[in-house]
Amino acid sequence: MPRREELEMPCYVTTNKPASREDYKLWCGMGYTGSYRDYEAVKKRHASARIFMCGDMALQHCADCIQVGDYLCDYPVGDGKTCDRAMCDTHAHEIGPNLHYCDSHHAEWRRFVDAGGVSEHLKNVTAFKGA
Repeated sequence: MPRREELEMPCYVTTNKPASREDYKLWCGMGYTGSYRDYEAVKKRHASARIFMCGDMALQHCADCIQVGDYLCDYPVGDGKTCDRAMCDTHAHEIGPNLHYCDSHHAEWRRFVDAGGVSEHLKNVTAFKGA
């Protein structure tokens, strides 16, 4: 007879995202052959629907809620390492292309930006001129 802990599985919750050109390209890359209009219609029918997934799928929960943690915090913490806090779409703050910060590091980043830190640190940078 299996032990109780062997019967328990991690469960995850995610919410369907609205249609986007980026996700449509992913769908096409996985074999979807419909038009963007068809894809968009499917996404609208299931917009904001919650999906429950249970099992050992090597997914992480968002550190702030029960959603799937699709992102890891990219805030540098020293020695070439990043925070790596798992975050969902709601709790991830995108500050650049494929660059996300958790709530606390985003607040720290905003204080730095608002205090003029970015301008101060970049004032002596010379842009590379392409050939």
